[in-house]
This record gives sequence, C-alpha cells and structure tokens, in this order.
Amino acid sequence: MLETSDNDRALVFDNTINRLGRVTSIISLALMITVPLTVTIFYNIDVNAGEVAAAAGGLIAMFAPMAVIENISYYSIIGAGGVYLSCITGNIMNMKLPSAISGMKLACVEPGSAKGDIISILCIAISSFVTVLVLAFSMLIIGEYITPYLSKPLLAPAFANIMPALLGALVVPFVVKSIKLSVTPFAVSIVLCVTLGGGFVQRYQSYFLPVVMLMSVLAAYMMYKSGMLD
Repeated sequence: MLETSDNDRALVFDNTINRLGRVTSIISLALMITVPLTVTIFYNIDVNAGEVAAAAGGLIAMFAPMAVIENISYYSIIGAGGVYLSCITGNIMNMKLPSAISGMKLACVEPGSAKGDIISILCIAISSFVTVLVLAFSMLIIGEYITPYLSKPLLAPAFANIMPALLGALVVPFVVKSIKLSVTPFAVSIVLCVTLGGGFVQRYQSYFLPVVMLMSVLAAYMMYKSGMLD
C-alpha cells in the first residue's frame, strides 16, 4: 500500500510540474516576443518578412537539434522541473547544471531520483535569484570600478577557459565513477576532432552530439551483454 501511495504522489508531482512548466514557458515566450514586437510597433519599424525568415532559418537549423538533444540529456540529470526552470532562466551549462549537480552531491541524492529532482529545482531557482542579484549589484554599484581590471590582457586567458574548467569539474567525477562507459564518448569525440577539426565539430556540435550519444549507448549495451560492467 505504501508503494502505491508513493507512486501516486510522484505522479501528482510530475503532472503538476509539467503543467506549471508549460504555462510558465508560454508566458515567458510571450513576454520575450512582446518586447521586440512593442518596439517595432511603437517606432513603426518596417520589417522584411523574407529577411527575417532567412536569418531565422539558419539559426533554427543550427540550434534546434542542439536544443532537442540537450533537453533530453538534461532531463535525466535535473528532471522535468529543472529543465523547465533552467530553459526559462538560461545559462544552463555554465551555471544551472553545475548548481543542480553540486546541490544533489551535497544532499547525497542521485540524479534522476524524486529527491534529486526536487533538490535540482531548488538549486536552479536559488541560482537564478543569485544571478539576478549579482548582475543588478554589479551594474548599479561596482560595475564601473571592476570592469577596467577584468578587461586587462592578463586575465583574458582565464575568461577564455571558463567553459573547459566548468566542464572538467563536472565530467571528471562521472568518468572516475564509470571509466568503462566513458571510453566510447571520449574516443569518438577525439576521433571526430582530429579528423574533421575542432572548429568544424564545434560549429556543428548539435549534429554530432546525437551520433556520439547513440554510439555510447550501443557500446554500453554491448558491454552490459558481454558482462564487462559486472
């Protein structure tokens, strides 16, 4: 009876999260569109539909596959609520995902579990509030004082390597935990970068990402069937 009750509560929680996520996503999209639409109407700006479609087509072709694949991959880590909230507030890879993973580690819960999803939502929400407060504080008070120091050439290498540093801190624990499962994605990615060039792979990463994911899943399945993961 207890197991059924837990399942019912989990189902209610998931349905509520998805309902709120859809509503808030629609509201957020409407607000985002309202700003440029209002400016266009107020200043009577002439918009060429053909030019807009041409510019949007290239961006959609580049980022749409990445958006779909990234959301699917994020869902298994931060849950539905974390995906909705992080997509609305933005800066997932740099801030929201690391915050959620750190929070789950501190709370000693597994990613993808019910407790992990709740911790993920709380961490991403707190991260969003902190981001807004820091940005507002920086712009209003200390922005003009620290900008000259941050723009010095001495600090340029540090800012250029923020993403690798974050990804390294996130990836290493998973690699150490599952070394055998990590071989395939690393090997395939290295081969692609060596043969096609790092710049080319980075430019079309939204198309290479599902290929690497599929090959990793197939390799993991073969390892499991052969008993290598025992």
